Amino acid sequence: MSVKKIHILGICGTFMGSLALLARELGFEVSGCDENIYPPMSNLLQEQSIRVNQGYKKTDLPEADLYLIGNVISRGNESIEYILDSKLPHTSGPAWLSENVLQNRRVIAVSGTHGKTSTTAMLTWILVNLGLDPGFLIAGRPKDFSVSAKLGKGEIFVIEADEYDTAFFDKRAKLIHYNPEVLIINNLEFDHADIYRNLSEIQKQFHNLIRTMSSEDRIVFPSDDKNIKAVLELGVWSGKSEFSSKGKDLNYFDAIKKDHSSLRFFINKEKAEINWKMLGEHNARNAMAALLALHHFDIALSDSARCLETFSGVQRRLETIIDREELKLFDDFAHHPTAIEETLRGLRSRYKDNRIIALIEIRSNTMKSGLHDKTLISATSEANLVFWKGPDKNQLTNLVNQSPKNHNIIDSVEVFADELKRSIVNERDVIVMMSNGSFDGLADLLKSKL
Repeated sequence: MSVKKIHILGICGTFMGSLALLARELGFEVSGCDENIYPPMSNLLQEQSIRVNQGYKKTDLPEADLYLIGNVISRGNESIEYILDSKLPHTSGPAWLSENVLQNRRVIAVSGTHGKTSTTAMLTWILVNLGLDPGFLIAGRPKDFSVSAKLGKGEIFVIEADEYDTAFFDKRAKLIHYNPEVLIINNLEFDHADIYRNLSEIQKQFHNLIRTMSSEDRIVFPSDDKNIKAVLELGVWSGKSEFSSKGKDLNYFDAIKKDHSSLRFFINKEKAEINWKMLGEHNARNAMAALLALHHFDIALSDSARCLETFSGVQRRLETIIDREELKLFDDFAHHPTAIEETLRGLRSRYKDNRIIALIEIRSNTMKSGLHDKTLISATSEANLVFWKGPDKNQLTNLVNQSPKNHNIIDSVEVFADELKRSIVNERDVIVMMSNGSFDGLADLLKSKL
């Protein structure tokens, strides 16, 4: 039976939403459903005229030739139970992608705890600007493209490779499906506490992928990450390209300006200098990894670095919402202590004398577990004021009680938005919202009120 209609469960996840675009480009009729429908993917799917139903009632499940199951779906879900009881054809998103898109492509897989989306977008932007027409899947909404995924006609396919599990029936990491020619591992920390018990379990997933890579393939990684080194010590059969920020290696970057908006890159004996819109050492590291990955394909450092000067970034990756001299408002996806710390450090390097107000939503399963509570307090040290929001009032209260006096709780975003405008904000303040969810629409509220 030829597949014509595909229905995606969990379609508003950044990965599954991007799959919907690829499936439609291949000629499939695509629909989907999700419990939580919010930007940026909801807007992108609407713009691409892909129908999305709210919720998972089996009565709302349309007929399809194939059902793609997102990893957000668990047993007990009404639609899943109906699909299983009716023995309807189904598979995971990563498996479908591997079989239908990635075959016969030269894959660059971007993995790691932080920076995957930005690095994937950088790679794609460079390849597009060099006229190489790459395929890509970015688990977010890049500012430089109208879509988050595209088949492309070139031989290279760039994919954001997540270590989260594949589906309720396939507990391997998504990235095991992608068969990369170049694997970038940006960094490695413990995350996804709802899936993995410890860092070793995550490292095992990465090594499972490394074991599938040939001697002609390549792994790109920072030399100063001990957790990555521990994975590689388990065995590597591919080429390795490591980099640093201090010039210890053949490949490194050097900050010309403290906020990393001006940089020099060095790969072997090649050198390139850029001035760009991004800031922070984390973005410099992302760029270094991207440039080094492209070097594997014999793309000159000077050519790829030049393209980064016009790179605009990704929505919700320190995205500017308000940019006035008397007030700055940013929206950021940070959902881990390290990401929060790097975002605030990057802002502090640019806004040395401004008051920084951090608004943080505890939303990821790992953050809600309380595992990172102690680290979260120190991660916010560059902020002058911190406001926390989350589902567990006890967790928030403990955070505030253990923190300096400048930490507070957000009970209601509507009430808080009014208070912020009325009595909290001062002239020249820099406000940054950090969440991997919708933050109950706080971005739109503050944009309208401020």
